[in-house]
Amino acid sequence: MFPKKTDYDLVIVGGGLSGLAAAVAAGEKKLATLVLEKGRTLGGDGNYVEGAMGVDSTMQKDAGISIDKTELLQDELTYSHYEASAPHLKKLIDASGATIDWLQSLGVTFTKVGPQGKSWPTIHTFEGGGHAAIEKLKAKADEYGVEFATSVSAQKLLQANGHISGLAVKNEATGQYRDLRAQNVLLATGGYVDNPELIKERTPFVGRLLTVSDGKSTGDGMQLAWAAGAQHYSMGAIQYGGGAIYDRQTPPFVHMMSQLGVVATQEAILWVNERGERFVNEDVNDNMCHAGGAILTQSRVFSIFDQAAVDHLANVGLFKEVGNSPVSPDKLDKLPGEIETDLGKHASYLTKADSLEELATKLGLAKLPDTVTRYNALVDTGADTDFGKDKTYLTAVSDGPFYAVELGVGMACAWVAFESATTMKC
Repeated sequence: MFPKKTDYDLVIVGGGLSGLAAAVAAGEKKLATLVLEKGRTLGGDGNYVEGAMGVDSTMQKDAGISIDKTELLQDELTYSHYEASAPHLKKLIDASGATIDWLQSLGVTFTKVGPQGKSWPTIHTFEGGGHAAIEKLKAKADEYGVEFATSVSAQKLLQANGHISGLAVKNEATGQYRDLRAQNVLLATGGYVDNPELIKERTPFVGRLLTVSDGKSTGDGMQLAWAAGAQHYSMGAIQYGGGAIYDRQTPPFVHMMSQLGVVATQEAILWVNERGERFVNEDVNDNMCHAGGAILTQSRVFSIFDQAAVDHLANVGLFKEVGNSPVSPDKLDKLPGEIETDLGKHASYLTKADSLEELATKLGLAKLPDTVTRYNALVDTGADTDFGKDKTYLTAVSDGPFYAVELGVGMACAWVAFESATTMKC
């Protein structure tokens, strides 16, 4: 339904994790605040995040974790090839520890702090996941009298005398429009992974990208800003979330909790391309964006493993801790059942064969048998002289039956960079 009033100190466009955090901060300052959410529910992609980044939080200090902020800043700028804004990133890092402490003071709880894969030990893991944090922030915003309007979308930023003066909104249920006045407008609409046209502008690999999102990240905020005169600096980065089961029939989120997906990616033993050739150190999964980039260098990618790996993962334990999640299971006890179910429904992404030669024939991977022979030889010597995989995780592929899972790239989020024009002052 439409908002109760037509005039606010602050209108926040987007009711995700960022928007809710901003709403609470505004409530603390006693601003008359409205949060617009075009969907029927709040939280957006924030419902699915594992935790939040922080430097110099109380949790880190208690754990004896010390991080040089300048060194972290330089590392992050290098990682982005300096496409990130150094002043904005510095401000984010400098305030991040205090932000974690602030969230804790609001009742948001964290289970631990540490790295994800090969990263800085900055991730503070939400107890109960992002959805639990969303609920805490919403409750606190309600205490401060923040107003929420769901199924209402922002259509246009209104301007007066070179300043943002409000925005036109649409009731998604009725199709009606209304203008709102606002002293300030904050755009917290997330990225653009759910907008195919914008994705096509950013990358040619659209067909192999799988959107892991709530479906509402269509780039609304960036388009509102551009229409109001913001300079189009960059489309921003797409987070290629590592390997993902390449299922052409069901939405990607169906496989988000799949243990088959874990064995094919985080526990990856051998990755091969469309010719059956190994092309990368499978430990690339320790950085999801690196893994996604590596997959996109090949026309097709398959994760190969054998029955011995299935038995070990299900009954003994993981080969390595799941790197891109702060929560790692002890075993993949559901894996055998998932494989049986997927084979029973003839899932296109999973192939089983009694021999490597049969697997190669089924998938057209001509060089697979030779590749496995070479790989197993590296396992025997305990040194990956081809791509440098840690010897601890060199695992043979020798005991049939054999399995192949086809991988696409899970596109988790994308965001935009733009420079403010004079019309964007608010």
